[in-house]
Amino acid sequence: MNILYVEDNKINAMVMDKMLSKNNSNVILAENGSQALKVVKNKTLDLILVDINLGLNQMDGCELLQRFRKLDILKNIPVFAVTAYAMPGDKQRFMNVGFDNYFSKPVNFDELLSVISTINTSAPKSN
Repeated sequence: MNILYVEDNKINAMVMDKMLSKNNSNVILAENGSQALKVVKNKTLDLILVDINLGLNQMDGCELLQRFRKLDILKNIPVFAVTAYAMPGDKQRFMNVGFDNYFSKPVNFDELLSVISTINTSAPKSN
């Protein structure tokens, strides 16, 4: 499974890469929205994980999601929010923006891997 993880924090990116790689996933890392938009045009993806806060003077995860949704190549690709925003109402706010799922940091990897396994078995495979 090819997973794009958009995360500006190098330690968070490294931890996610290691955890998902243990699940035989190929993780592609992007530090910001601009890099992510380049990746999606050149890679076949099965899932995209997006941090909401991508750094000062950068587009945030919600804006990036809106740009993703305009691309036909991502039409059937799930996009999950992975964020430190974990106050009451945050999950619903991000789901209302259009994310397919939401995980607060620190991520419960068992839960994330369980959700990923359902995508892996039910999503149509792209060539």
